[in-house]
Amino acid sequence: MNVVVACASGLLIVLIVCCACFFVRQNRIIKALKKQNAEFITLCDLIQAPIWFKDKELKLTWVNQFYALMFDKDRSYFLGLTDSDIAPKKLVEGYIRDDRYVLESKNVYRYRENEKAGLWFESVKFPLIGKDGSSYGVGGIAFNITAIKKSENMLHKLVHNDYLTGIPNRLCLSVEAARSLSESDATGQKLALVIVDIRNFSNINKMNGHVVGDEILKLTAERIKTALAEYSVLLGRFSGDQFLVVLRNCNDGDVIKSAIAKIQNEIGNPYQIFGGAFAVSVSMGISIFPEHGLDYETLVRNADVALLSAKRASDSHIVTYSEVMGMGMNKRALIENKLSGAVARGEFYLFYQPKICEETGRIKGIEALIRWNSPEFGKLLPDDFIPIAEDSDIIVTISDWVLRTALEQNLVWQEKFGEMYPMAVNLSRRQISKPDFLSKIVNLLEDLNYPPHCLELELRESVLSHADVRILKDFGELREMGVKISVDDFGTGLINITNLKTFPLDCIKIDKSFVSNISKSRENQQIVDAIISLAKTFKLSLIAEGVETGIELDYLKQSGIEDIQGFYFAEPLNVDSMTEYIRRKKNPDF
Repeated sequence: MNVVVACASGLLIVLIVCCACFFVRQNRIIKALKKQNAEFITLCDLIQAPIWFKDKELKLTWVNQFYALMFDKDRSYFLGLTDSDIAPKKLVEGYIRDDRYVLESKNVYRYRENEKAGLWFESVKFPLIGKDGSSYGVGGIAFNITAIKKSENMLHKLVHNDYLTGIPNRLCLSVEAARSLSESDATGQKLALVIVDIRNFSNINKMNGHVVGDEILKLTAERIKTALAEYSVLLGRFSGDQFLVVLRNCNDGDVIKSAIAKIQNEIGNPYQIFGGAFAVSVSMGISIFPEHGLDYETLVRNADVALLSAKRASDSHIVTYSEVMGMGMNKRALIENKLSGAVARGEFYLFYQPKICEETGRIKGIEALIRWNSPEFGKLLPDDFIPIAEDSDIIVTISDWVLRTALEQNLVWQEKFGEMYPMAVNLSRRQISKPDFLSKIVNLLEDLNYPPHCLELELRESVLSHADVRILKDFGELREMGVKISVDDFGTGLINITNLKTFPLDCIKIDKSFVSNISKSRENQQIVDAIISLAKTFKLSLIAEGVETGIELDYLKQSGIEDIQGFYFAEPLNVDSMTEYIRRKKNPDF
């Protein structure tokens, strides 16, 4: 009996000890969890962005301090509430749909919300997953992207609207006109492109000054807009003294005639400017879709051919394009024909322009620039033949030649001077779109034993906008190898800030059109400031192109831009002159 009692007592003691150990261990776990929870809450409250959690019924279970302050409420106020209780009615349905998608798919969902009280947010929603793998709720965080969005909006406005007249500029015209052409094609409606040119505008500027000239441009834009108020039109500034009118719904031939007549009548009235009266007349060149072209570029080209004829005419200054006028376009076909064998015939050569660090005066890099010495057409600059080459795979052959030739020359300079500068080469959209683009560059670098970090690939904004997954992957791999990636002529294309986030980039090159006369152009200053802000946001370096004067250089220095390219330091140089330039930079006292 005593043995049984003793055994029972021993078991009881063991049980008590085990229970005590269990409760001690549980207490430690609870304390650790409380500590982790407190640390998590502290961290979330330090983040200056709204954070929230919901259960499976989409009721709020927790929000951070920033979330509560946005509504000027205590944190506890939100517990148990749904979006239906706190969000605007027009947004509730979308919020609930997104939450349910995250719950059911277990995927992260990212989206940009519209402006609220002057703020923009990019929100990320994510599933809360239990140990069994099921979703027990939804979490979310909204990042404040107001500064980025404001820069994006300002830059878009400055780049896509003419600063003087406020109407669309040439870039915006090309996009909107292409959209109108697509609609006209779908509906079977004719469309007219009219280029309106102010006659003798350069003489007006010379005799009366640019202030009067600017007023005439602004008034002309207003008068064309007034004249065509009853028509379906797109109006923009096409160039310095030219405007482009896209006249829709022109199946009735009288529509074009009446619209042209109203423009003439409106502009025919004297312009009253600063107490003086100015007589203004215009010439107009017209092309019609689909008779004179099926795309914007062809129609503009043909309207420009008609305008040239109108400006030469002694009687009527309004001319519609005809096939006879297009015979001058044969030169384009001849150039294209001769381009196909120009590489094999050794007709291309390269010029080089240095990039300079203004503070040190040292060469930061070199850009390769192609030239063509054609037996038929003489020495041609890139603008004379590259646009034609880009219409076919000829551009790929040319681009491959430029890349190899530039890298081989850089290796020669390295051997001669004991130092290698990054060599920048421009890429074409057609070249990048080829499946073997990456392998060709990698093979070339290996073949030449060329260091990847001394290669800089420059591409236009349009390439960023049309980059697919394969192109992003190719450039990502090149960047991992050390190759630098730059956006050339930034600000002149269709800007999409998302491209700066997703595309592997190192540098933004500010286009020379924004640098020119920057100290006197408030619009250019605003654009450059916006570009600088974007570069800082995305941690990209900057270089300014086309710097020609000390005044431009001083303004850019004050803005924090030190890397410069332009005639102020050096114009494009042939191989011998560039070699001498490098020698002088390395041995200034020699």
